[in-house]
Amino acid sequence: MKYVTGGYVGEKEAGERLAQVIDDPSCTKSGVYWSWNGGAQTVGRWDKSGKPKGAGGSGGEIFENTQSDAVKDLPTAMKVWEYSKAAVGLSDKEMAKGMKP
Repeated sequence: MKYVTGGYVGEKEAGERLAQVIDDPSCTKSGVYWSWNGGAQTVGRWDKSGKPKGAGGSGGEIFENTQSDAVKDLPTAMKVWEYSKAAVGLSDKEMAKGMKP
């Protein structure tokens, strides 16, 4: 999967990263551009101290990154959202359940 920023990870790694952002308790902040340090290697849910970690090398810790203009582009964001939603099998109805009034 090629990112709008030009970086590249394989399809499996991209899916693992997407799943982590959906499931990881440290990824609850909305509107964030999540990044992983190091090169893609493996997914590890928790390190020995109990801290969440994920896809990527060098420990693979996820962090909040600065958004580029490319990722702030609304048509691109909408496409990525729809593809991501389809990739994890979520319907519009299921998405609405998680929204706060």
